[in-house]
Amino acid sequence: MTVSHPEPAGSPRTLHIPRYLILFIGALIAVGPLSLDAYLPAMPAMAAAFGVGIVRLNTTISVYLVGYGLGVFFGGSFSDQVGRKRVGLIGLTVFTLASLSIGFAHTVEQVQWLRFVQAIGGGFSTVICMAMVRDVYAVEELGRRMAMVTLVMLASPVVAPTLGAALLRFGWPSIFFFKAAYAGSLATYYATSVPETRPGEWRNLSVLATLRQCVQVIARKDENGRHPITIAISLALGAGVFMTFLTNAAFAYIQYFGVSPTHFPLYFGCGVVGMIAANIYSMGHLNPRNAPAFFRLGLAVQLVAAVSLVAIVLAGPSIWPVVACVAVIVAAFGLAGPAGSSTYIRHYDRLAGSASSLYTTMFFSLGAILGWVTGMFFDGTLRPMVLTMLVSCVASNACAFLTGATMSRRGQHGEATRAAGQT
Repeated sequence: MTVSHPEPAGSPRTLHIPRYLILFIGALIAVGPLSLDAYLPAMPAMAAAFGVGIVRLNTTISVYLVGYGLGVFFGGSFSDQVGRKRVGLIGLTVFTLASLSIGFAHTVEQVQWLRFVQAIGGGFSTVICMAMVRDVYAVEELGRRMAMVTLVMLASPVVAPTLGAALLRFGWPSIFFFKAAYAGSLATYYATSVPETRPGEWRNLSVLATLRQCVQVIARKDENGRHPITIAISLALGAGVFMTFLTNAAFAYIQYFGVSPTHFPLYFGCGVVGMIAANIYSMGHLNPRNAPAFFRLGLAVQLVAAVSLVAIVLAGPSIWPVVACVAVIVAAFGLAGPAGSSTYIRHYDRLAGSASSLYTTMFFSLGAILGWVTGMFFDGTLRPMVLTMLVSCVASNACAFLTGATMSRRGQHGEATRAAGQT
């Protein structure tokens, strides 16, 4: 296919878009989940190797989330200024080098610092994905295309822990060497086969401009006087529910319930299968008119499951009811995520990179904060984890309700028309 967009100077340019671009974007955005999920089965082995407790290893996840948030905050805006491809290739290069270095680390402190650097590279390379979709596809296609990207991305939380458990027999460093090879392969393909979807120049790079762009994203209103950024806040809180579990998954399943690292991916992957099913459904049914309803429904189901999870844990948990509730929580976000992100991003064209960076920054920063909270109140039980998940879920639903995430048919049509004509 071809796509036309203005050069910085204003002359039209038509690019040939590779047939498998959407698969590449999905593989690129999977760098983030792959880096989080692949080493979860290895955390007990890493803790033993470094002579620390597994809760100490949990901080390497929180540190990654902080660095990733910084990477996407600046990376998205920089891609609006200097081009998506430059930012993506820099990010993949940093991620590759940091992953290699982690494989040679001797202390948990070294892993923490290198994870921070790795995360910045991951943020740079993945934040451009939502913006690339907005660059190339029509507004009416965004919901379906977002669902397709998410579907490709969601294979990684199923495959990554299984892959990590398989590589663990060669030692935990092999997991990070694999991440380096994966990112390096993507960088090679990007450099040789994928054109720039939004050209820019190095002279346009400006941190001050980045901050101005973020202010513009926050200040933008729809025709009803509502701020689309509130949709991103609600989405980030909803994602924080799963990110809280992700931070504590190794403790919950391996240490608390006694699941072996080999079987850990089976329990961890249950929710992801549900999320994949929800995304497949979204691909066939999501459109600008029903997206707000999908968004609210997903968050409501997530809330019911979070309440049930708290009740189960307080009554004395057994593993399968916990797995079932977590699976529903994750699957429900598979319904809310594509609907909310497509509703949010369609309000932005020129600022798609900045809008994507703000959303993703909130997504991972909240995950880091919530993971830190559960560690601070850690008492050897699942109560801190599930109560934190419930609070985040309640806040997400309250934000969606109070900020008018549901819109009238007239408002939805008007916003789609308005977004299509933005420059």
